[in-house]
Amino acid sequence: MLLKDFSVVSPHGTNVSHCGYCKSLAGSRTYGMTAHLMTCNDYQKLINHGWRRSGKYIYKPNLRDSCCPQYTIRMKANEFEASKHQRQIVNRFNNYVQEGDENFEKDISSQQDESARAKNQSSGDTQTTLTSVSESAAAADATSTSNDAMVSATTAEGKKQKQKPKKAPKNAATDIKTRIRSSEYLRSPEITSWKHRFRVELEPSSFSTKKYELFAKYQMAVHHEPEYKCRPRNFTNFLVDSPLTRTKDTDWKEEDPGFGSFHQCYYLDETLIAVSVIDILPECVSAVYFFYDPDYSVLSLGKYSAQREIAFAQTLNSQPGYEDLKFYYMGFYIFSCPKMTYKGHFRPSYLLDPETYNWVEFEKCEEIQKGKRYSSYDSPIPVNPLFEAKIQSIVDNRTGAGSYDDGDDDDDDDEEDGDWENIDENEDEENDLDPDDFEDRAVENEDENDGERKRKKLNSEGEQQRSEKKEKKREMERVFREITSLPPPGCLDPKEVTTMDLISVLCLADGSVLRPVVVRRKC
Repeated sequence: MLLKDFSVVSPHGTNVSHCGYCKSLAGSRTYGMTAHLMTCNDYQKLINHGWRRSGKYIYKPNLRDSCCPQYTIRMKANEFEASKHQRQIVNRFNNYVQEGDENFEKDISSQQDESARAKNQSSGDTQTTLTSVSESAAAADATSTSNDAMVSATTAEGKKQKQKPKKAPKNAATDIKTRIRSSEYLRSPEITSWKHRFRVELEPSSFSTKKYELFAKYQMAVHHEPEYKCRPRNFTNFLVDSPLTRTKDTDWKEEDPGFGSFHQCYYLDETLIAVSVIDILPECVSAVYFFYDPDYSVLSLGKYSAQREIAFAQTLNSQPGYEDLKFYYMGFYIFSCPKMTYKGHFRPSYLLDPETYNWVEFEKCEEIQKGKRYSSYDSPIPVNPLFEAKIQSIVDNRTGAGSYDDGDDDDDDDEEDGDWENIDENEDEENDLDPDDFEDRAVENEDENDGERKRKKLNSEGEQQRSEKKEKKREMERVFREITSLPPPGCLDPKEVTTMDLISVLCLADGSVLRPVVVRRKC
């Protein structure tokens, strides 16, 4: 066997970090490793157990202990039935390509004009940037996108008017495989009357200046990333580098590409407007990332591309050698993130149970998840309220919200009981007074003693509340430490591992020694 027939990884262990969704400072918990080589079969096993890659870094979120649990979501590609809204997106895109759309044309043209004006205004800044990074050839590519950053930022400020979807062209097909590709001129070269020329090309994951510039423009405009995070090396590490060993280096074609990492490049009138980063695996097409030119956002390219990837999975599954490729993986689904909602609209969809690794219908998961941060779907159990309170305090700390420390005072104020204790001690003496005199004395001291009594009562209640808060915090911290020290959901305690099986994975332990990785047989 050759080394490429193995997977070689360097484990990094558990990582506690900033959450990119709720912005908590230490709410995300993952286990990660760098994959130097990874067979597509091994990576398929990993994503079927909740793992995901970012470049060559492969990580598995700890859903139970994280602020925003990330559930793996997939759908059965061959059973996909587009909703009315999803059909409209494809139909109006096809209509735009074939017949043109006045509203779309105006929107795109307007934004391109804004881009041109912003580019002229920022030419001085661009020249300065180019000079500052001239020592690096790659940096020259990075600075070429500084214009686009200002263009996109200006573009993002204005809200686009929603376009009324037009009816499908008369020749619109009913099945997604045909309908999604009916506007690609490479499939209909005899048609010359179309308003635009659109094509999608599949190619192995690779770097190009056009793809990088599009990525930088998208990141800065849509995700508001600073320019220093959008350098060529960031793009390469994130979306070009892949540990997956391709099964076909040569003699491949779109209908038979083999397994590995690929880019689907969308060209409109020979201009690159979008790139879909995907992994083609033995059981699925896995969506890694999608970025597009914000000037064309009126075309709903993100939702369009998802349907095209579903159709691509269907096409591959119909070819010899891809009989097991039946699914479309959409990455992670986070119930607390509104931007993830659209993924649940592609049906039939399933979420991966983080403890049993069974796939559960999305609708059932939604019902079980109501009002909960985390849940197993096969065997849901009540959550510990103290553990949930600690997670919430971590989330709140992102904005300096109050925690259980607020209001606590470590200095105990020992108050003397004052006049009321004296009255109690002299109770017999005061009982000897004439009843009228006693009543007069009580009236005279009423205002003074009433204020003192209220103050002592408040102090007493305050001390009790502070004491209860401290005790609750101590118990909350104890429960949190106890639960987070347990193996993550779906993992065996090493002490309990008795039956193990080797998969073709080698561990680069200290930079020189390769040793096998053992996993439980279910993997």
